Amino acid sequence: MRALARAAFTSLRVQSAGVGLIVVAITVLGVMGTHASARLGNEIASDELTTSTATGRLAEDMNAAYATGEEAFLVPSAARRSRLLESLYTSILPATDAQLAYLQRLHADDPAAERAAFQQFVGQWITVRNLISPTGVTTHADPALAAMLATAYQPVSAHLDRLLTKEQDNGSGEQVAASANAARIIGFIVGAAVLGIAICLLLLIQGIRRIRRSLEPSEERAEFTDTLQVANDEDEAHQLLRRHLERMLPGTSAVVLNRNNSADRLEAVTALPDGSPLAQSLRGAEPRSCLAVRAGRLHRESERRAALLSCPVCASCPGASACVPLMVGGEVIGSVLLNRSAPYHKDEEEQTREAVWQAAPVLANLRNLAIAELRAATDGLTGLPNKRAVTDALKRMFAQALTTSSPLALLLLDLDHFKQINDQHGHPAGDEVLASVGAVLQSVLRTTDFAGRDGGEEFAILLPDTQIPAALEIAERVRTAIAEISLPGTDVSVTASIGVSGFPEHASTLERLERLADAALYVAKRQGRNRIEIAEPGAADPAPVRPGQSANGSGLTPGSGGAAPLAGQQAQS
Repeated sequence: MRALARAAFTSLRVQSAGVGLIVVAITVLGVMGTHASARLGNEIASDELTTSTATGRLAEDMNAAYATGEEAFLVPSAARRSRLLESLYTSILPATDAQLAYLQRLHADDPAAERAAFQQFVGQWITVRNLISPTGVTTHADPALAAMLATAYQPVSAHLDRLLTKEQDNGSGEQVAASANAARIIGFIVGAAVLGIAICLLLLIQGIRRIRRSLEPSEERAEFTDTLQVANDEDEAHQLLRRHLERMLPGTSAVVLNRNNSADRLEAVTALPDGSPLAQSLRGAEPRSCLAVRAGRLHRESERRAALLSCPVCASCPGASACVPLMVGGEVIGSVLLNRSAPYHKDEEEQTREAVWQAAPVLANLRNLAIAELRAATDGLTGLPNKRAVTDALKRMFAQALTTSSPLALLLLDLDHFKQINDQHGHPAGDEVLASVGAVLQSVLRTTDFAGRDGGEEFAILLPDTQIPAALEIAERVRTAIAEISLPGTDVSVTASIGVSGFPEHASTLERLERLADAALYVAKRQGRNRIEIAEPGAADPAPVRPGQSANGSGLTPGSGGAAPLAGQQAQS
């Protein structure tokens, strides 16, 4: 596509340049021929024209000198008079004298009577010049002097008129007409050439613009496709689709709607425009509420022409709307709602379909990837993050606490006598207890807290920005909520022991934070279970519990060397 565009640009430029060269060549030949035919007439009238032109310039200079002198005699402002006289003496009079001398040379070969008349004209001018010379000017306004100047200049002006008339009459009317006609022809040719070149340039510019306009959608689509491939997640892809459509369609606000099958909801996953009625129409909306999702094809709404079946979602939007479904493999995963004041044209709707068609499989892949990652990091029984996710969260949240110098509390929780529940009531009962504990943790903890299953009946809880007193209160809420769990039809009693450690109160490294929380958990077990114990800042690392070893104190004494693994497995809880 780009190679084709470059070829089109090159061809257009070559054609325009060729036409321009032809126009210039025709113009040059026409001007040269016209000049040749007019040159003879111009040479014959050259003397008369030169004299007439010189006389006209002299008349202009003398009129300027007279007008400036008269204004200087009448103006009341001394500063203004000074500026006028300075202009008169430095530029106007010298130019007039030079032009008069030049005209005298042109009349040197005239008959004696004409030379005498011209000398009389020169004498009249000298009278005027003497009146406006520095010696004749006063330092204040002098109307009388201005009147004398006007009287003296009248014969000069009359003589100038006669000279101009005479010089014009001396020129050959036919020759002057021929020259004027030649000038008109030249002007016409030059004008036609300029017009031709302008038309060539206009055609070139319009051609380039048309090519660029035809390429813009392709370039935007290519940019959109390339950018979409590197989107980090579904949310970023939603934003890319929205920005692409709003840039491609002037005056449009675009909203991406997601079909949430698990909740049977249709929800906006990009920001709604300020004051948009969608905030109300999407409240509690089901996927079938959107006619584009229901029918699997584009749906239009317009204030100018009501649809046979109005969409409950977009019918309240002002102006015109177009809603395009997001489809992958015949399944609708959402829609894209466009809105603006003017209706959308067929080509714009087609561009929108193509953009949505490009985005839909990418969005589906990103959604599936997110679901897979969530499932890989989620414990299927409790719905909490699994052991791998717990390890990642520990590293991430401790690094954040270390960077921001904010407190972090770690709670290690172990269910009491869980093995007995499995042995006496069966594994289904044990699974039900674990699921109940997961639900309790999700309901009791704050949104910023993290809870995960660390394997078996053991759980880890991370409390960011939480000091030890607040962590103990949360731990007590958790312990109390777990103690209230009951299984219908059984006498199962569920309790938990919890060990608490904190950064930076107890430990400055993640490994020691884990070991101290584990040690506090063992103390809670030894002290009778169903209780909370806090780590001792000066406590030594606890010894690991080996398989088959009791956790009720046998084989584990405070202060013993070694390190226990995070929520280590015990043979008996």
